[in-house]
Amino acid sequence: MSTRTGIFSETPWIADTGPVAPALSGAEIALKSRRSALKVLLSVVSVFFLLMIVAYGGRMLYQDWRPTPQINLLWANTGVLLLSSLSLQFALMAARAGRTVWVRNALLGTGVLTLLFLVGQWTAWQQLTAMVLGDFSNPSVGFFFMITGVHGLHMAGGMLALGRAIKRAFEPGDVHRMEANISNCALYWHYLLGVWLLVFGLLFSGNNFEILLRICGVI
Repeated sequence: MSTRTGIFSETPWIADTGPVAPALSGAEIALKSRRSALKVLLSVVSVFFLLMIVAYGGRMLYQDWRPTPQINLLWANTGVLLLSSLSLQFALMAARAGRTVWVRNALLGTGVLTLLFLVGQWTAWQQLTAMVLGDFSNPSVGFFFMITGVHGLHMAGGMLALGRAIKRAFEPGDVHRMEANISNCALYWHYLLGVWLLVFGLLFSGNNFEILLRICGVI
């Protein structure tokens, strides 16, 4: 009887997958959901910026196109944005090491540098307006305002999340709890830095007409 019972208790059609992983807690699921949502958002934004670059390259083929006047301030703004991204990465490393003071200083530094970048971009707008003497008939000028404006809005939106992270950093508690939030901010900043380097390198750092046409598939 025992042998018959043992035979019927076997289930060879069910594969042995090994030990079952422990279930995630509600907090862990929420963290993973935020990370996934951020990646989806960045994917959508990537397509949007790519379409603007392609439209920019296609518009260059028309006879009324004139290059945007060169603005040297953009080089300095690029350096400031790079420093802000590095500062946020340092904050993430400090959070992992449990260095509360370093986290606070790095987050504050990121906020100051990002604000400086946005002010620099606004100043570049004013300089370009003075260069063209208020004549916005050149389509490249319109593209400059649109692309830099959209990028600036994304940076300003990221400042909201950064502000919450700074607020949490000055609250009592273990700084390790902020690692996920700072990691998301760092990913966002690194992404926007990469977008700006691509946009600035292709569109606003000189005459890259042939490169843009190749990217757009025109030549």
